[in-house]
Amino acid sequence: MFGLTNLKIYDIINNMKLYKNKNHDTKHFSMLSILFALQVLLGVVPAILFMVYVLHVQNTLALPGEDFEAYSLALMHAILFISVIFLSFTGYTILVRKYNILISGERGERALLKIAKKLKGNQHVFMNLPIRYKNNRSEIDLLVVSERGIISVEVKNHSGAVMGSGDDDFFIHRKFYRKGKITETEMKNPFKQVKRQREILKNILRSNGINVWIDSVIFFSGNPTLKLDVSPNIKVATSENEMFTLINEYITPEGKERLTTENLGEVVKILRGLNNN
Repeated sequence: MFGLTNLKIYDIINNMKLYKNKNHDTKHFSMLSILFALQVLLGVVPAILFMVYVLHVQNTLALPGEDFEAYSLALMHAILFISVIFLSFTGYTILVRKYNILISGERGERALLKIAKKLKGNQHVFMNLPIRYKNNRSEIDLLVVSERGIISVEVKNHSGAVMGSGDDDFFIHRKFYRKGKITETEMKNPFKQVKRQREILKNILRSNGINVWIDSVIFFSGNPTLKLDVSPNIKVATSENEMFTLINEYITPEGKERLTTENLGEVVKILRGLNNN
């Protein structure tokens, strides 16, 4: 796990304390750099291999011997080069997809950071908070802690349309392009993800003698059209204004365990110390 020094107060705005996991940014930048470099490498490999193949064929056909043997050797080499080029192209396509996913996630996190900086009052806001309880671990994109309660946010930067049920393992993400082109891909059920995160965080706090209600929000920052059948215990936002309002006006529901002034400081201390576990 990361050292405690990686989770520092990033900013103090209108008495709101913003904590940011610097290690997350470092790892994210490193991964983007590696993926970009590999894309460039695999992007030029086919062109280089084609040039090598042309030169190789010229040299092979220039060798003395029967034409049949020369052409057979050239054909074998052609199959080999084509296979390598195909593998390079396949690898390039996979890398581009992973790179775009990371870039999309970064845009969503930037939108969350923009919202977090607008919050006011005695609130503690954690960005990219790593959580771990026994063998279960995850990372919460945004966690807001105040006397009004605890609310965790998972951001998904998807445009187009998102469809699914809370019981599904996967949702359908449909994107619409010009000239009527439509693509469909599967995405892991984000509602199951936030439920898991909530349980991990609850167990962490319970193990420290604190039992409080934790609410969850999924923020679809790409403003997609949603067709969802999900639990009312998990809220959904599709715009920055909607997300800001949900956080800013949040109050722990009646009948649920609330944070007190006394244990607020203890909860913040526990969260800041999670990186030591």
